[in-house]
Amino acid sequence: MVRLFLALALAGAASPAAPPGWTLTWSDEFDGASLDSTKWTCDIGGHGWGNNESQYYTSRPQNVYLENGKLVIKAVNEDYTGADGVFRRYTSARILTRGKFSQTYGRFEALLKIPYSQGIWPAFWMLGDDIGSAGWPACGEIDIMENIGREPSTVHGTIHGPGYSGASGIGAAYSLPSGRRFADDFHLYAIEWEPDAIRWYVDDHLYKTTTPADLPAGARWVFDHPFHMLLNVAVGGNWPGYPDQTTVFPQFMQAEYVRVYKRAAKPVIAAGGVVNGASFRPGFAPGSWVTILGTNLAPTTRAWRAEEIVNGKLPTKLDGVEVTFDARPAYVAYISPEQINAQAPDTGLGPVLVEVLNNGLRSDAAVAEARMFDPAFFLWAGKYAVATRTDFSLVGPPRLFPDLSTAPAKPGEIVILWGTGFGPANPPVPAGENVEGAPV
Repeated sequence: MVRLFLALALAGAASPAAPPGWTLTWSDEFDGASLDSTKWTCDIGGHGWGNNESQYYTSRPQNVYLENGKLVIKAVNEDYTGADGVFRRYTSARILTRGKFSQTYGRFEALLKIPYSQGIWPAFWMLGDDIGSAGWPACGEIDIMENIGREPSTVHGTIHGPGYSGASGIGAAYSLPSGRRFADDFHLYAIEWEPDAIRWYVDDHLYKTTTPADLPAGARWVFDHPFHMLLNVAVGGNWPGYPDQTTVFPQFMQAEYVRVYKRAAKPVIAAGGVVNGASFRPGFAPGSWVTILGTNLAPTTRAWRAEEIVNGKLPTKLDGVEVTFDARPAYVAYISPEQINAQAPDTGLGPVLVEVLNNGLRSDAAVAEARMFDPAFFLWAGKYAVATRTDFSLVGPPRLFPDLSTAPAKPGEIVILWGTGFGPANPPVPAGENVEGAPV
């Protein structure tokens, strides 16, 4: 007998892989033609923004645009008068997700290349959604990354709240070694925000953790409700000072992406959820295609891609998702939060322990029965056997699929039926080998 497999998958862009233990909830990869108005709005104005800043924020493409798959915020030295009659000698942009996206707790990160020069003040930060009703600082502020131009090697992470705001904000600085400048390369700036802690990272290096115990006596921890994100480049202000003869214009902040995650839930295999990949009956044959049903099984939905076959071997991990049968890795073909399709390794017969590992979180083991034979044919639409001709054109009723051509088999025509669980291959083929199919 031969081991047979037919994969029909919709091609599409895969979601970004999540860090271990996290599930992606929102992202902007900045791969469009212009700023995505479903995700961002622009603050407009030049009233100093509470810090005596010198720039006028606009939504013009001269100040905020996408280029080569990156967001660009551009600070310009130019005379500008806004619609409100306010005159400024600098323009820039401040974008925010308020009213579009907010989240309570999680990991918030951006891959940024920041500007430099005296008086330049880039920031990636967050504000409580209740700023309109509670005001600042009662709404809370989390500064994921701030840099002032006179400190090109140092960034700051800070929280502000009632009783610990402005110059009394609680935070820490992180400096690159050997005097390297943050403006010379992209760096990953992130926080991990839990109910009772906020942790700051640069390039996944943890440099500060703040908890309620760090607040002044009697102060209130206000980081317990939805926050939205902001990205901006300010010019001048009380903290960074103002541009001088050394300041270079224009200045640019580039963002490769902004991503938000929530803590991943532990994967759960449903009771009786390890089944034959064709018949969906409980149990499987070693080396056959198996479907695993459950919840929180994967952070994304996709099938393996051709470039993930290495040296003729199917992948054993997709987007951080792995499956083991008695601690032996399976070959993963398709993942989604509710279903995984995998080729079982060549296990022994009898009870087998099946586990799913989703980005560092392991499911409880499910017991499945391995049999020498567990034959079943794959079906289309739940009733038509998956079949092809010898040229691999599809056999089936006309218009069975809207985007694939199918035609019924003719009397005397040779067709190939596709299935799984037929038993050991002859000659033997190890599980996971990508081999050509052949008729039985």
